[in-house]
Amino acid sequence: MADPDIPNYPKMIGRYQVQRLLGSGAMGSVVLAEDPRIKRKVAIKLMKLDAVRTEADQHEYLMRFQREAEVSGLLNHPGIVAIYDVGEEEGYGPFLAMEFVPGKPLDGIIRSGPALSLKEKLRIAGGLADALDHAHAKGIVHRDVKPGNVMVGEDGRPKLMDFGIAKREDASLTQTGTFLGTPSYASPEQIREGTVDSRSDIFSFGVLVFELMSGQSPFPGTSINTILYRIVNDPPVDIQPPVMGILPEGWRRVFEKVLAKKPEERHPTCTAFMRDVLNAVVELGKEDRREVMGILHLTGEAPLPEIVSKSFDETMMVPPAPRRKSSWPWIAALALVVAVGGGWFIFSGKKGTRLQIESSPAGAKVFMNDQAVGNTPLSQPLSQGDKLRIELKGHQPLSYEFKQGEPVPAFRLQPVITEELVDSLPQGATVTLDEKLLEGVTPMKVTWNQGLPHRLTLTLTKPKQNYASDFGPGEVPGGRVFELKEATTAETRQEPSLDPKAPGALKLAGGFAVRVKADGKELGELSPGAKLPLPPGPHKLELASSRHFYKDSKAVSIVAGQTATITVPELATLTVETFPGQGKVLVDGQDAGIESDGSSIQVAQGRHSVTVRGGPKGSKTETVELSGDKLLRFPL
Repeated sequence: MADPDIPNYPKMIGRYQVQRLLGSGAMGSVVLAEDPRIKRKVAIKLMKLDAVRTEADQHEYLMRFQREAEVSGLLNHPGIVAIYDVGEEEGYGPFLAMEFVPGKPLDGIIRSGPALSLKEKLRIAGGLADALDHAHAKGIVHRDVKPGNVMVGEDGRPKLMDFGIAKREDASLTQTGTFLGTPSYASPEQIREGTVDSRSDIFSFGVLVFELMSGQSPFPGTSINTILYRIVNDPPVDIQPPVMGILPEGWRRVFEKVLAKKPEERHPTCTAFMRDVLNAVVELGKEDRREVMGILHLTGEAPLPEIVSKSFDETMMVPPAPRRKSSWPWIAALALVVAVGGGWFIFSGKKGTRLQIESSPAGAKVFMNDQAVGNTPLSQPLSQGDKLRIELKGHQPLSYEFKQGEPVPAFRLQPVITEELVDSLPQGATVTLDEKLLEGVTPMKVTWNQGLPHRLTLTLTKPKQNYASDFGPGEVPGGRVFELKEATTAETRQEPSLDPKAPGALKLAGGFAVRVKADGKELGELSPGAKLPLPPGPHKLELASSRHFYKDSKAVSIVAGQTATITVPELATLTVETFPGQGKVLVDGQDAGIESDGSSIQVAQGRHSVTVRGGPKGSKTETVELSGDKLLRFPL
């Protein structure tokens, strides 16, 4: 049924049953619907024709709808949102029915979390590289590659969407010189001439990966003119502090190449760029590196024995073999191999076909012939008779024997469901599982899905006592009796671990994410509300956010099995205006990415030095104490 809060929406669009609104903008909206024939959820994009003033503009937007449908019909890739149907609903205009991706847009993740690990960022970037190379192999240029056009699914996999302004390289869909796209992610040639090819997408992808990995734009600015000028003329900004886990010199080398002003100086493909990024990464385990490389292997660096394809990556383009005059030298070579005992391998059929192994949920451990080979999704050579075992904590294991010529199925892992006894001391406490109050009091039995994380809270009203704890996948109460304590502080509600060496956790409270270094070791980025594991004992923390000009040191003591909370300041809006001259703004010695023309930035509350470089006298510095939003105005 239609969303009751949207009375103007129909209950049906085509054959699809409308359920609720997913998002809305000036030119259209997207609703969640269901195809009643096959019970499939779809996202339907509707265009508001009445919002388009002129017939020419209306024609242009209708062409974009049609183009998105046509272009998507040429693409078949798991990293690209699929278009299922196109039509028109009387009274509402044209619509597209597309794949529904439950998850979050990448721009929202970059801005406000959740914080991603280095491996998760590389997986997202690798998946997008594969998707873009697939589109480029089909002769399609996206022209608007940016985080807002990427959905990250609940399984952590990215999906590229919105091919509304895409261009086939053999077609002329817009006039030369017409700028289409988003300024912050546009290539220099896109800005100067409006002409693009796949190398323009590679530049935009480089900007996206720079922002994903560092949290900053390579060409910052608060006005469009400043951003466009820097893209065309300036090198990417230097990141301070350096991105955790990547060599600074490697970072500069890779991004100076992918963001080169001349298209011919960039990486030839998105995959080649990501391989270059991986070569600069130093803090990535062997298995994690293999997993990320497995995603990039989808571009076909390893030859497929039965298919010769030019798809995805230049490295797959196989020149035709020269015509041989005679096959006898090859037969003689094979006979020689047979003579030394290896002939059975050559004549036994094609071996080592590289196939993609996937599971739902992802992240399952894969064993081949009882040897661990990595985690799903995984690109792995398989031969006739190879035995696979798929294991994931909290799920029932699966076994499979590979048969040559058959596709590997997508392994759907079933969670282990158990009945667990929950008891407390004293007894008689109410039980809340995952924010849902259960009927009854302790001791009681609850149905426990081991495939999911859980939050268990036990509460006793008189005397006022409680217990709360988080359980990861595969973890169960296990018959323990949970001791209730007075609910006075967050610390007293936590139960120490039975193992004195068990790790505790660090939790962040405050207005923004920070990079954390504990006892001199980089731990990555921590977002407000998120946690990082830490061994029990005292630790010296160094916190930093180059985006919000924040640095601080703190001492913390971690108790086994418990969570310690650290707090960072709230953010304040700093507006800088100078007169009669203007210049570049630096905060605490770092380029703020704005001019002193009344532009604003978000800065951590506290004391900062603000420098403006420009004007006849060179520069001027002011010290400010921020406890809230502030306008800093002084003569230059």
